Amino acid sequence: MTPSIRRQLLSILLPAFVLVWVIAAILSYLDSSKEMRALLDTQLEQSAKFLLTISTHELLEQQLLSEENKNITDIAQKSLWQTESPYDNKLAFQVWLHQDTLTLRSENAPTYQLSSLTQGFENIVFSNDNWRVYSASVENELITVQVAMQANIQQMLGNSLLKKILIPISVSLPFLAFLIWLSINKSMAPFKRIAHELSLRKVNDLSPIEQHKIPTEARPVTSSINHLFSQMKTAFDTERRFTSDAAHELRTPLAALKTHAEIALQASENPKEQQRALRQVVQGVNRATRLVEQLLTLARLDPDTGLTNIRRFDLFIAAESVLSNEAMLAIDKNIEISLSGTRGKFVSGNSDAIAVLMRNLIDNAIRYTPQGGEVQVMINRKDDTIILTIADSGPGIPPEERSKVLNRFYRSLGTKESGSGLGLSIVTRIADLHRLEFKLETSEMGGLQIDVYFAAKDFDSIGTVVK
Repeated sequence: MTPSIRRQLLSILLPAFVLVWVIAAILSYLDSSKEMRALLDTQLEQSAKFLLTISTHELLEQQLLSEENKNITDIAQKSLWQTESPYDNKLAFQVWLHQDTLTLRSENAPTYQLSSLTQGFENIVFSNDNWRVYSASVENELITVQVAMQANIQQMLGNSLLKKILIPISVSLPFLAFLIWLSINKSMAPFKRIAHELSLRKVNDLSPIEQHKIPTEARPVTSSINHLFSQMKTAFDTERRFTSDAAHELRTPLAALKTHAEIALQASENPKEQQRALRQVVQGVNRATRLVEQLLTLARLDPDTGLTNIRRFDLFIAAESVLSNEAMLAIDKNIEISLSGTRGKFVSGNSDAIAVLMRNLIDNAIRYTPQGGEVQVMINRKDDTIILTIADSGPGIPPEERSKVLNRFYRSLGTKESGSGLGLSIVTRIADLHRLEFKLETSEMGGLQIDVYFAAKDFDSIGTVVK
């Protein structure tokens, strides 16, 4: 089953409210029952004391203490004692003289003493019912009054109280459930509105979601969506610009290839012209191949997915490998290329990406250095930093253009060497991924010098990092 926030909230809130209400009702009932018992006992005691006061006054006044009236017992008039109350016959009383003469009683009271006590409460049973009796007497127990109440009065009142508590709860629960459901729906409305707005958008609409009507709880979601839209827009714009620029750069070598191929076809009767045109075709294919390779390299580096295959390696050995692959290009141009430094310069990173960085720097230095020039590759250590330096005797780059050459497809004006302007942008991307710093300076030979700074990693003979 698909999880639902609304269902989860309802399944939590409704039982919680019912449980709280039931607990509150039970506590209220128990507390009310306790108070009711105390109140009924107090009323019973007050009634007995009031009846004692009246009886004492009346009996003394009528001189019922005389011997001839000793055995007279009065019964209270039924019309005065009974009412239309549901509690009829649940109250009884007796008035005793000298504890042996019953002078007054209610119709439902027995002729024997309700309680053996002359003062205080006692629980008794008569007529197959449980009664609670309070006895009160004057000094020397001349007159004793006993007032009794059936014990089930408390139960009747408790049941009535419980009904008055439970009925409103039972009746209000459906309304409470409806109000909770309505409140949850209203609270979930912003998410529905966001979903509806997103469903109506076109594929290329990456504009941010308006935040002014979004509640605080939903803003982290919309902020994350807006951040994602911003990243996607940047990625799409970068990809669109890259595709456009790549198409523009590929158009020129492909057009040149077509031109040279047509010349070669037309020069079938002129072998020298045909050979020259075919050599131009081969050179154009080489340039296009290198351009495509650089574009693919740059495309692989563009997604901001971080680095993989991180390991520690010797930068000097990696430089030796790159130089061995670039040696033929240097020999063709009669350029002296040198590597200085020693092995044991360990750095951490993606060795393949670092090799691409060095190859682009060395390749650029060889290509832009005139015939008979010099390219120096140096790997030195300074404190906790290893510095890779590539210096050449070429024309260099004017200081005002050094920031521009890092952009894709930018090439300095007046450069005779063919190229795509991607080399330094690839270097920049790899350096950013490795968090490397590099600087463009003027070399001692008058050309360009590029310094790349790595964090050093030293190892002893058994491969343990030396701190």
